[in-house]
Amino acid sequence: MPTQTLQFTLETVDDSAVLGQSFLAVDGAGEPAVAYAIGTATGAAVRVARRQNGQWTHEDTGGFPSGDDVRISLSFDSGGVPHIAYRDGDSGNAIFGTRRDDGGWSLEAIPTQAGHIVRAAADVSMQIEPNLNDPPFADTPTVGYRDAFDGDSAAVARKVGESWQISKVDAPSDARTGLSLAFDSSAGLRLAYFQGFDDGSPVIPQPLKLAQEEVGAAEDGSPPTFVNGVIDPDFRAAESVSMARGLFSKMLVAYADVRTRTVRAWFSSFGSEPRIEVVAEGNDANGPRFPSAAGDRHQTLFIAYLDDGQVVLARRGTSGWTSQPVATGDGWPSLEFGKDGTAHLAYGTGTLMYARGTAGPG
Repeated sequence: MPTQTLQFTLETVDDSAVLGQSFLAVDGAGEPAVAYAIGTATGAAVRVARRQNGQWTHEDTGGFPSGDDVRISLSFDSGGVPHIAYRDGDSGNAIFGTRRDDGGWSLEAIPTQAGHIVRAAADVSMQIEPNLNDPPFADTPTVGYRDAFDGDSAAVARKVGESWQISKVDAPSDARTGLSLAFDSSAGLRLAYFQGFDDGSPVIPQPLKLAQEEVGAAEDGSPPTFVNGVIDPDFRAAESVSMARGLFSKMLVAYADVRTRTVRAWFSSFGSEPRIEVVAEGNDANGPRFPSAAGDRHQTLFIAYLDDGQVVLARRGTSGWTSQPVATGDGWPSLEFGKDGTAHLAYGTGTLMYARGTAGPG
């Protein structure tokens, strides 16, 4: 991978009353879209913005998310249709949404209990399974969440046809501190999440865990099964977690500690032992927060994060992590790379911004 910096150009996406978090995805044509929340007279509302032919369009989905502590997930299927998932602000249910041909959105509550009963959920994270010409799983909506009805256990809901199949990922943990679901480039499914309860003490850990779908376990169309384990046993005060999507030979999980104000990376690659590294650290209340993990077409690892009013991009090179400021901002960043190597970054509170990054002289 050339050691070039990324040169960013900035655009305003939406200057409505935009709330802090956003989620960016890139469609099949290489254009970005962002799912985010705006403030209205009746509360927060889910909106999707898309960049096409150099212009941004905005669609109100009719959804009302719960709070601003977990990103609204956005993913495209192989036909270019966008889908969203989030926790409903009224019922607490996990909601899955699909854009219709008429431009409107269809929303449904996911039956999180055995695929039949709708119960409250938390930490909703969704991705459409990549189209690998592998029916019945290609283009399958797949949603990770915490089942609030079942002692806050981690689970996955997969929609096959018109039915939702439910898989238990991990036992109840009494925690609501972050979950991120991601497919790799070969449609391998993984979830990163924290387990345990933060009581404000530096003594009680909240270990970071990784769950992986067992290979071949669901080839007959039955719900997938998972194996899980602790990958960072020493973590203490979890804030948010992000797992990179679409990587081939590597895995990357970025996560933040609210007490020490550090952003960490857990990553692994074929043939080597996993590593945990501090990406950024700070001592004040505005220190590094809200990481977003991604990898480019060369499998180079990147993490975008917020640090003292700046959106910062970190890159993992041969000598460790190096960071470059991208722009002034104070909302959760969301990072993704297109197949052409372009970096796409959304961020901002009050105004939703977009940064487009291409390689420049290093």
